Formats: sequence, C-alpha cells, structure tokens
Amino acid sequence: MLRHTTQYLSMLLAVVGLLAACADLEPYEEEHFDAGKGESVWVLCEGNFNSGNASISFYDPATKAVRNGAFQRANDRKLGDTGQSITLHNGVAYVAVENSGIVWSIDAQTMRVKGQLLASDTEHMINPRFVHIVSDMKAYVTDLYAPYITIFNPQTMTPLGSIATEQPNLMGYNSTEQMVQWGDFVFVSCWCYSRNILVIDTRTDRLVDTITLSSWQPKSMTVDAAGGLWVITDGGYATEEASFGENLPHLYRIDAATGSIELDLTLPADDASVGLAMNPACDTLYVLNNDVYRMPISAAHLPTEPFILAPTDSKGTRHKLYGISCDPWTGELYVADAVDYLQAGSIYRYSHKGERLDVFRVGINPNGFAFYRGNTHIEGGESEKKETEAERDARLLVSRVFEYMPAPGHQVNGYSITGDFIHAGASMEEACERVMEHFRCQYMVSLGAQGGYLIAGFDHNVVNRNGTYELCIKGNPFNYQSEPGIIWVSMDENGDGLPNDTWYELAGSEYGTDNETLDYAITYYKPTAPHSDIRWTDNQGGEGIVPYMAAWNTHDSYWQDWVPTETDAQGRACRTYYGSRLRDTHTFIDGVTHEPPFAWGYVDNLGSDYFNGPLGTRGYYKISQAVRSDGTPANLPYINFVKVQTAQTGASPNLGEISTEVYGIWEVE
Repeated sequence: MLRHTTQYLSMLLAVVGLLAACADLEPYEEEHFDAGKGESVWVLCEGNFNSGNASISFYDPATKAVRNGAFQRANDRKLGDTGQSITLHNGVAYVAVENSGIVWSIDAQTMRVKGQLLASDTEHMINPRFVHIVSDMKAYVTDLYAPYITIFNPQTMTPLGSIATEQPNLMGYNSTEQMVQWGDFVFVSCWCYSRNILVIDTRTDRLVDTITLSSWQPKSMTVDAAGGLWVITDGGYATEEASFGENLPHLYRIDAATGSIELDLTLPADDASVGLAMNPACDTLYVLNNDVYRMPISAAHLPTEPFILAPTDSKGTRHKLYGISCDPWTGELYVADAVDYLQAGSIYRYSHKGERLDVFRVGINPNGFAFYRGNTHIEGGESEKKETEAERDARLLVSRVFEYMPAPGHQVNGYSITGDFIHAGASMEEACERVMEHFRCQYMVSLGAQGGYLIAGFDHNVVNRNGTYELCIKGNPFNYQSEPGIIWVSMDENGDGLPNDTWYELAGSEYGTDNETLDYAITYYKPTAPHSDIRWTDNQGGEGIVPYMAAWNTHDSYWQDWVPTETDAQGRACRTYYGSRLRDTHTFIDGVTHEPPFAWGYVDNLGSDYFNGPLGTRGYYKISQAVRSDGTPANLPYINFVKVQTAQTGASPNLGEISTEVYGIWEVE
C-alpha cells in the first residue's frame, strides 16, 4: 500500500538488513485461537518491502485485548512479504501478500490456514493486490504488474481463468488495485501511473467500460446508498529522485449506473496515504487525506475542518495515517498510523462522534481491517460446535407469517416450475404456514401484482441501531430485472403480539420524489370466465390488467381462495389493496423485457443495498429509514413486524406482471 514502490525503495534498501534481523523470530508452537461469539477486528500489517515481516493482529473491542503476530502464532509460519489487503467473506479471510505472490484463505474463527493460491499455480498472477468475492464460487484478485485480473474459486483456492484489462504498460506496471461492486458490475481502480477505473461485467467476466479521471493514480473506492461511486486518487508523487503527476489528490463521485462523473474535488497534497470509508448506513463518507474528514454523501465540497486530526510527535512531526475503515455493525471508525514506516504502528478506535475509544500498537505499516462476529459454540471442555449457515439463518429468520395477501399473479399459485404452492381451498392460516415452510428452505414466495403483500414478525424486539442494517430480505433481482417491493415496519405498541399497530414505510431512494405515489389504492376484479385476464382500476384514474399467462401457469384463474373477496357497489367481486406505488419503469423492446432497479431501499431490487453482507447476497435495510405518514422520521426504538408489498403496476408480454418475490426475512445481528 506504499504510495509507490519506487518512491521508498532507496530508503528501504538502506534499512533492509536491520529489518530482516528484527524479523528473525524464534519458532512458535502453534497457538490456539478462538474468536468466540463476540466481535473481533483483524488488522493487516504490511511490513516492509523485501523484509518478509508482514503480520496480522487480532483485537477484541469488548476487552481491548490485542494479540500481535496472530497468523504466525496460530500457524507456525510467516505471513510473507508485503501484506497488501484483507477481505472477509462467510467466516474466511482472504489475504493478498503481494511480494510473496500468494493469497491465503484463513479460518476467521481459529486463524488457521485453510488454503492458498500461489502465483505459480495461475497463468497470469504476479503480485496480488486486492481480492473481491463475486460469489461463493468465484472471486477476483488484482495485480501490480500483470495486465490481467485473476479469477479463482474461493472455496477450493484454485484458478478459474483471467480477465484481460487491456491497459497499456506504463513504466513497467499494468496495475489494478481496489474493487467494489454495484449490481452485476465490479469497478476496478488502476493505480500505478494510470487514471482509469475499469468496469467488469461479472456475468461474462469481461471488461465492458473504462472511466478516465482527470487525476492520476486512483487508490481507494466505495459505494454509497444512492449508487454513488466515490474514488480518491493520490495524484502521483514527488521525491528528491523523481516525480509523477501533480501530487494533488482528487475526490470523485461517479454515478455507478451511468459512469458519469458528478463531482471532482481537488484536495490538499497528501503527506501520507489516502483512503475512503463508508458508515454502515452508507450515507456518510470518511476521507483520509493527512487528517480524517467526514462528509454526507450529498455534500459538494470537503469540510473546512478535519473530523480527526493526525497525531504529532514531540517534535511536532505529523504521523503517517495509513489506513481507515468503519465497523459495519457499530459504525466505529478505525484509523491506522504507520508512524514513520519503520516501527510498530498504532491503531486508533473512534466512536461515530469522533471520541477516541482506544489506541493500541500492532505490526509495521498497518494498512487494512476486517471485522468478524464469531460463531456460537458449546461451552466446556474441548468440544466446540460451530454454528452452520443454515442454523444461523434459522435463528435469525422471522418466527411467524401473520398474513399472506398476494395480489393476482401467475406465480402465486400453481406456478408451473415449482408445482402447486398452496392447495385449492386453503385457509389463511394454512397459506401463512406454507410461506414459512418456503422461508425455512429459502424458496420463492411471490406477492403477485401491485399491492400484494405479506406480514411477518419476530419473537423479540429488533432494535434500531441508528443507521446500521438491522433487516435482511432476500429476493431474486437481476440488473435487467428488478421487481421492487416497498417495506413497512411496525412496533408491538399494545403488547398483544399481533401486527395491529401503526405501520411506517421505510423510505427508499424514490420516497418524496415524483417516482412514488403515496396513499395509493388499487382494486382487482374477479374474472367471470376461466383463463381470463384480471382487470384493475386505481384511485389515480388508471386501469390495466394482470395478464393470463398459460405458458407460465395453466390454472383456471389467478384469483386466490384464501384472500378475502369483497363486493363493490355494482355487485362485482373484487379486492382492494392500499399502500404506496413506484412509477413503472419497465420496457419491452424487440421481445426483451428490461426492468431496471431503483437506487436503494426496496426488496427484490438490485440497488446498492443488495450486496454480499453478513447473511450472504441479499437486500439490507435500516430501521432508521422509517417515516411517519407526513414524511418525518419515525425514530422507532425497535420493531416487531415487517410487511413487504409489490410496488409497481407494470406487465410485459413475455414475463407477465411485475411481482415482488421474497425468499425470507431476517434480523441482522
């Protein structure tokens, strides 16, 4: 992570003998590590180039205990030369050690090595920099020299191929660096001697676009809740021996959907490293540039005063802040201090208000963090039982479905691929239990057309943690096919255990814009003949149909037996649904339906909040987004019930009605 290898090479060679001597440690017997059930923080320490003294420190925020050199102590081997990055996914940490040409996979619970990917095992990998997990079976790793991004299987640590970056060789480098994902696309910064951000389509593993910046050497990236891609460059470098670029960092905000640059800010020259971090709600950005700045994602300029000042030594010399990250659960900020690049570094831990909570020493040049919450285990003796993913899902899943009230739709009953979902003549109670059976297996439950909904509840209070993700809801969105559902939440204010209290909408990206209609009502009319479309009207003067789709579902009708039917003033059998509506955005061109996602805040919608998080690739949502009927924040202390409701009225000839699909609703610990 040094600003440029050549920038410090002469200095490093001068001290390499001393550092190598310091790195000659006595052999350890393998120590037992157990992350326990609480949270732990891994700190990756880069070490010095050509010294083989990279390391990992293990920190317990609850007790403030630190175990330095944890990797070597747990495995009786050294991590390697120049630890570049650390990525944690599904209880496994992936550590790229650049100059050793290796990517480790490490069990986050025990710190024991699970596997490794060596440069010699691949066709193109030379100096691995950053790892990005695309799915459980596919990951990317960038490179300092190779004009390729290597693809590998993170479970088996075997190579799967590569992606040609098509970037010119500049001064011996074909550098690719950090990666972030938005929808199906991974954005890749090109660091050494470059101005480019690459766009990779994860469905085809191909380079599909390049964004060129005005400043040199894009270093760090993150994505906000509104789909803004933030990029900070270091601007190049200037030393007594040589210079490149203007040495003026820039901060950019780029529309992740279009690739257009929305904001370009010139920052003061940086004496240390640059970096970015996002708070758990993804609405506040932290900028590392000499000091640490904090700004809302809507800001048009950097704050005039730092949020956190870099420490100074007794002579007034500024310390070299070298890394920054935000705890995804607590929102606490961790800042790495390289001090002088030669001695043990320091880590500063701050609350979200900027209050220093702790400071502790680690290895040389700390540059990265990973946050882990340990598995539950059986206490006593040596017998431990790690909680499986299935057990964790079951523990965090809603405990009951109270209402399943789908609107008409061809996937609600008798869906041809999965067979009859709910039998003819079923009661509401039977329908709700069938939904819970699907949730336990993570099978699809369709809500039908606009207004269709389900209500589920937890057997405890889900506490509002003021900005972090507390809810997780899984759908099946694609970049070309999102079917957004609006989320409503409720507290059990009267204490009767039933969802009969006030409902609050979770405001998504379109709330308060022309794209959303509040106080919306839609009425469906029961067909009088089999195999018929179902007609609807709404309180906005609109009308349309839910088309009968024999290719998908050959049942006589999409009118559900267990959903109550009303009679209107004309004596027609009907049912009316109330809620909010999102503007229909689907298109049907040349036989292809495209249903683009909204930016964030909706179920079954591939927005920026549908990502690979603590419970896997699902949508993550915040109770703090709840609003009252007048649009003011509800400030709920907790919730007990969740309602998900289809939010669009569109239909297409080949796919039928837009209908939100739900595979489960979980609490995020």
